[in-house]
Amino acid sequence: MTTSITRPHLDSAGIILSTLCFLHCLAVPFIATGALIWMASETIHFGLTISLAGIVMFVAWPSYQQHRRAVVPTLMGTGLILLIIALLSEEAMGENVETILTSFGSVVLVVGHVLNHRLRRSCSV
Repeated sequence: MTTSITRPHLDSAGIILSTLCFLHCLAVPFIATGALIWMASETIHFGLTISLAGIVMFVAWPSYQQHRRAVVPTLMGTGLILLIIALLSEEAMGENVETILTSFGSVVLVVGHVLNHRLRRSCSV
């Protein structure tokens, strides 16, 4: 596989995982009182953050080298940093702040991956 083939798949994976992260944050308050309490687990938050970190590492810099738009690694890095801060500081800042940071970070990552996907497509044409 060449990088031009695998990178769009990583962007798609990043979009999907970031969206799942965002939906997870929105759903937790509604499901925490029901049978799906396992979705409120910090393990899920940790797993999504680690998966997204791996994808960002493999996508951000090579993409920047192709299209030279600093906004893409900036968005991806910012979104990832927000997720990490939320994950590490829930006890210090509270669950509401964690949810806001995680939701915002997830949306920033989705925007970064969508923009990157579009820019990479326009460069390969």
